Amino acid sequence: MEKLFKNKKVLAYAMLIFVIFVWGSSPPLNVVMNKDYSVAFRSAVISLISAVTLLLICIKKLKNLNKDYFKYAIPTGIFVSLASLVQKIGLIYTTPTKYAFLENISCVVVPIILFFAIKKKPSFLTIVSSVLCLVGMFILSGMNFGAESISFGKGELLCALAGVLYGVNIAYTGVKIKKFNTLLYLLLQQWASTIVSLLSAMLLSVIKVNGAPIEVIKFSFDLGGIALLVVLALVSNVLCWFLRTYAMKFVNPTAVSIIMPFSAVITGAISLLVGMDTLSFEFVCGGIIALFAVILSSIADVKEDKKEAEKKVLVADDLKEENG
Repeated sequence: MEKLFKNKKVLAYAMLIFVIFVWGSSPPLNVVMNKDYSVAFRSAVISLISAVTLLLICIKKLKNLNKDYFKYAIPTGIFVSLASLVQKIGLIYTTPTKYAFLENISCVVVPIILFFAIKKKPSFLTIVSSVLCLVGMFILSGMNFGAESISFGKGELLCALAGVLYGVNIAYTGVKIKKFNTLLYLLLQQWASTIVSLLSAMLLSVIKVNGAPIEVIKFSFDLGGIALLVVLALVSNVLCWFLRTYAMKFVNPTAVSIIMPFSAVITGAISLLVGMDTLSFEFVCGGIIALFAVILSSIADVKEDKKEAEKKVLVADDLKEENG
């Protein structure tokens, strides 16, 4: 076991599995917290706690920050925050089912972005796993091909835009993170997220739909609730975002975009265990397809690494011949 986890790719996948379990268990907690805390403002508070925590951790490393960190970390942090904002607004005009499905289109967006950004052509396995992931999420969400389910209005457009923004975050982080210190990168992301989240909370409390604000700012000073906020910030935000970002140094961004939606399966399983939901054919079928997509994407990732290693050996051999 010790030898196994010395392999950085294996360790990276273990980190991602931990993250999907934590993030998959968060929605039931969020449902409980919605009674005392508005979603947007709660997100802003969690981001602020996370940003301050990371600042304290990185205080001695700040001298290592350079313009490249600001060039990539801040925009990717803004993308995540904007995705969360348009998602919340989109949910007003669509159903939770479509909302849950459309946020996961990032799994097909990432390979497209990588192709245009760095000319990285997706392999056949990558294409198949991306499509399977989307199909699995479609079935898992309970959607069908009825007229109501496939209708596409402004709510669906906003949720789809959120999926694209999440994809941009994953793709560009995956491409650039190898040359950055993960904690410093995440520090700038969280401060960018905090600012956008606070502005979003204020914006949602001002913009009115049918005469009422989209979301009134609500916050409770109950010690138990505040303690839970701190735990969510430290575990779900600081720890999980660190693990996911660090893992992307060793795992293909497309594989990450396919693994992350599997947290929806974890959420469904937990909902079944606590009696918040009932077992359905859609859940079983969608979950199996999503798992198959994760396995295929992991195989594609490992094969790609082998090809890269072989290329490096060939280049090294060519150099030896030229110098010899």
